[in-house]
Amino acid sequence: MSVRERLYRTLRDRFGLEEFRPGQLEAVEAALSGKRLLLIQPTGWGKSLVYQMVAAERGLTLVFSPLKALMRDQVREAEKYGLKARVLNSDMEPEEQEAILKEASEGGVDLLYIAPERRHNGLWREWYGLLPIRALVVDEAHCISQWGHDFRPDYRRIIEFVQLLPPQTPVIAVTATATRRVQEDIEAQLGGSLHVIRGSLTRPNLSLHVVRVGDEAEKFAEVYRWVSFLEGTGIVYTATKASAEAIAAFLQENGVDARYYHADLPSEERKAIEEALLNNEVKAVVSTNALGMGINKPDLRFIVHAELPGSLLAYYQEIGRAGRDGLPAYAVLIYDPEDRSIQEHFIKNSKPPEEAYQRVHQILQTEVLSIRDLSLKTGLSQTALRNILADLEDQGIVAKVATDYRAISSEMPDLSRYEPIREQKRRDLEEMVRYVETSLCRMEHICHYLGDPTASSCGVCDNCTPRNWPPVSEDVLASARAFVSHPRIHLKSKLKETKVYQDARALSYYNGTRVGETISHHKYETRQPFPEWLVDEAAQVVKKYWGDVAFAGVVAVPSTKSGDLVRDLAERLASKLGLSFLDVLVKIRHTRPQKELTNRAQKRQNLRKAFAVKAPLRGTLLVVDDVADSGVTFEEVGKVLKGAGAEHLYALALAKTRHSDDL
Repeated sequence: MSVRERLYRTLRDRFGLEEFRPGQLEAVEAALSGKRLLLIQPTGWGKSLVYQMVAAERGLTLVFSPLKALMRDQVREAEKYGLKARVLNSDMEPEEQEAILKEASEGGVDLLYIAPERRHNGLWREWYGLLPIRALVVDEAHCISQWGHDFRPDYRRIIEFVQLLPPQTPVIAVTATATRRVQEDIEAQLGGSLHVIRGSLTRPNLSLHVVRVGDEAEKFAEVYRWVSFLEGTGIVYTATKASAEAIAAFLQENGVDARYYHADLPSEERKAIEEALLNNEVKAVVSTNALGMGINKPDLRFIVHAELPGSLLAYYQEIGRAGRDGLPAYAVLIYDPEDRSIQEHFIKNSKPPEEAYQRVHQILQTEVLSIRDLSLKTGLSQTALRNILADLEDQGIVAKVATDYRAISSEMPDLSRYEPIREQKRRDLEEMVRYVETSLCRMEHICHYLGDPTASSCGVCDNCTPRNWPPVSEDVLASARAFVSHPRIHLKSKLKETKVYQDARALSYYNGTRVGETISHHKYETRQPFPEWLVDEAAQVVKKYWGDVAFAGVVAVPSTKSGDLVRDLAERLASKLGLSFLDVLVKIRHTRPQKELTNRAQKRQNLRKAFAVKAPLRGTLLVVDDVADSGVTFEEVGKVLKGAGAEHLYALALAKTRHSDDL
């Protein structure tokens, strides 16, 4: 039997398919012949089938993948076809990881999914040389390129693994989004001489639309209109975590079964949301790009972008999740010109300032420290520190030893190389705006930009075939305006110690709202008690969300700067709710105001063992504070209250900051 005949039999018997899609057979044959391969194909083409067939033919195939959600999804898919697939990630105990590595070393695994960051893991380094690797896959290969939309420094170091492989070991890089510049960067990083198979990027079943709005209320109303009008389930993408939470809450309040999703949610909660979406148990998931590559659901019927993406590369990647089953699907971009400033902020802050690099470098020349230790010393967020350390490591200035970093060179980092990347991001944003403003076919515009000159007018976008969709009703718009004024924010994602609290809410955002301005005025200027309308709104939130909870009392968070304002608020709230105010929580040492500290590690250290309880507690308590920022204060207070006997806790803040450190 020839190789091609065997591949067709595998296709039929294992994968239940009769024919390869154009380019798939060529890709499998190229990989099996030992070629290094780059597949640039649209989402839904079947890139995973290529390396699944290689694994079925060759054995252990190592797959580098950027997201835990994506890996979990791919493992489920591979196991449907009788492939033994495993994933290694930081959520697992060392014993579980070692068992998987042992199984793989003994030939018991076909596909092993890992993140590139695990190259630092001591257990991985110990076992890597024992693994009988027959092929290596770089999934979402655009992450290699600094010119791509989702560059990840550790992806560039995959070349270290590639160089250790025997020359004839297949290396397969796959992506749905790559301009010519990104393609060239991937080729350079993987050693050049890649066999490139680039397919047509046109998605004829995907109808693209742009809707312009004038403010946040109109945006929320348009999201509701499209989500409620379009059939099936889908994803609403936002640029920030705060927007994801707020839009999901608005949809819920207007009868849409929606959940929010972002990287701050606990792993188990993210898994549950993914499952609910896969099983059509929700109408929509409102998410940051944390779900961008992490879901494999062929029947997603719509993708709505509530805020402007940073590039057409990112946009095409995300809308490509819709309609993978070939049936009609919709991609709607809701455009408020003010949202452009969000992406401009991201570009400006894509790299920390030069003095931050110098400070980290200076410290590591005399000490060997972990990221947490560095965050305590510098006040920099862990996100900024990871960025800095990746750049310094890339330039050979620092090295990682286990979980710590040390300087290996006194040479100062060259930061000039990063300005061209910022400039490219600015051009990418301009191209995104041109897409919004074009009067030509939207699909053709995207495909030409991404390097597919074969694309022609799609006939289904809003520019090709204008349609009269049902307008936003006045009732929905009024609801949106009321919500934007008083959003009733869910706080649980602020709290890393989520098991401490049953639920947590805030009346509104702190910045740019009536609630926030009132808090600031009373807290820092008049020092007078908060007005009665704030107490009334706090009582409304408690009744609306926790009306059936039998509270044993209300507890106030002791303040560093507010004096008795929070205590007075909690007493008045307790009286209005017919509950007891429990004067049991005290501060036992002086602390700095949390807002003076710049990251979570510093804030947690600042409040550790700062609170105590004067008497034993029992029952369910409502814990009240004025402003929630990182969530650390609620967490530390909550642990003390639980330790004193409280059974369940609910947290209520008057306001929540829109953006905080890396929580």
